[in-house]
Amino acid sequence: MCEPTTILIAATAVTAAGAAYSGYQSYQQGRYQNEVARNNAVMERDAAYDAEVRGQQDEVKRWREIAATRSAQIAAFAANGFDTSFGSAADVVGDTLALGREDARTIRENAGREARGNLISAQNYLEQGKAAARQGRGAATGAALQVAGTILGGAAQLQGMKLSGAQTLTPFKAPTIRPINAFMPGVV
Repeated sequence: MCEPTTILIAATAVTAAGAAYSGYQSYQQGRYQNEVARNNAVMERDAAYDAEVRGQQDEVKRWREIAATRSAQIAAFAANGFDTSFGSAADVVGDTLALGREDARTIRENAGREARGNLISAQNYLEQGKAAARQGRGAATGAALQVAGTILGGAAQLQGMKLSGAQTLTPFKAPTIRPINAFMPGVV
């Protein structure tokens, strides 16, 4: 049979090791979450860049469509003998340009909004990652303190056992059972 001091030392070691392992796992989880968040932030930045590039391409495409429409309008007016430098023909061509300018601006603004949204998401991911890393470090620090407390508590119990002289357990001694009639005279 094991001595009480051996059992106490083993229990303290196992408890301390469990706390250390838990702290290490929390630290590793925080690092992992931070890395995932950093990767997500990179993807969001890439998406922001892509939104800007797509917006520029869509805007150029729209300007080409506007130019083609205006050219077709001018050609149609000229073919029918209208002068496109004044009057209704000039107004139609001018309106086409104005509406096209609004479309191009809307395309640019929408692409900018999308890109800003992606950049905000990227920053949020980075902040979440930092928070996860801090949480992991905090859990590891807490576990280290718990390990230290467990070891010190075990050492204090061991010291208390040595001071009281309780090196071995005394076996349990059951109380003696007296017959009922010993408590109640006259009852058999």
